[in-house]
Amino acid sequence: MAIEDEIINITDIDVGTEILNNDKLIIETNNGTKLLAFKDLVIGEENITFKDKLVQGADATGSSSTKFSTVTGYKILTSDTTAGHLTKYADISGTVELGTFNYNGVAKFASVSATIAQNQAKILELENNLTDIFNKLQNTSSADLNAITITTKPVNFKLNTTQNSSTGTRSVGFDTIDLNPTSTNAACSFANTPFKITYPDDSSYSASWMLYIADIWTSYDQYKLGSEVTLYVNDDRVASAQLIRPSGGNLLAKIQTFQYIPKGAVVTLQFKTSNTETYKGSTFSGIKIS
Repeated sequence: MAIEDEIINITDIDVGTEILNNDKLIIETNNGTKLLAFKDLVIGEENITFKDKLVQGADATGSSSTKFSTVTGYKILTSDTTAGHLTKYADISGTVELGTFNYNGVAKFASVSATIAQNQAKILELENNLTDIFNKLQNTSSADLNAITITTKPVNFKLNTTQNSSTGTRSVGFDTIDLNPTSTNAACSFANTPFKITYPDDSSYSASWMLYIADIWTSYDQYKLGSEVTLYVNDDRVASAQLIRPSGGNLLAKIQTFQYIPKGAVVTLQFKTSNTETYKGSTFSGIKIS
């Protein structure tokens, strides 16, 4: 038989489908051709071109670096961190806290979403009403506009004292009415001596700022000197002035104050001590500002 008949080409060898632990590899070394069991095959790290992409185990050695970006104040680990870096909680704490922050934000938004929807509906209703009012005013003649009546009214007054008098209480009284508040708004309740006004609580009056001006004279008494005249709104002290002796005669207290008066408020003016007389020349007025 000729030698050519014994030659076997690599391509003629059966193709295997797997390599087992005990299978052999043929390797060429400086010391000749050798057989190597597959289980003994070792590939060193220096022969792995993609070693930076391999995940290191818990006992891996070597240095690694972390890279972060900041999102709303939280440090978030980025993909620039060394591949295979052994992640610790400190590395991902920013991510965890950001997740908590976002969860709380979503929960809060969910709790107020109904209120937002209600407010949007009210705003839309107001816009429709304003559009309706504008269209009506645009189509209304000047004569018709002049006929429009303002439904809210002020509660203005002006009082004075023409002769010395006493209410027998701490309350200040006035014997003359220059401007009766019921003539400016019939829905209010009013008494001039002792002075008391109860503001309307209906649609004829809207809560407003009032300017109060008072010059209150009384007889001289050294025990009254330095005592106070006080303006009350619903039993709350809102303004006061001490009785002084301006020119050797009787005592005077001057009050000038802006006060926000709600619907139904009760306004009174009182001396600190009872049985104090209101003397001639005392005046008190209230004027709606806005």
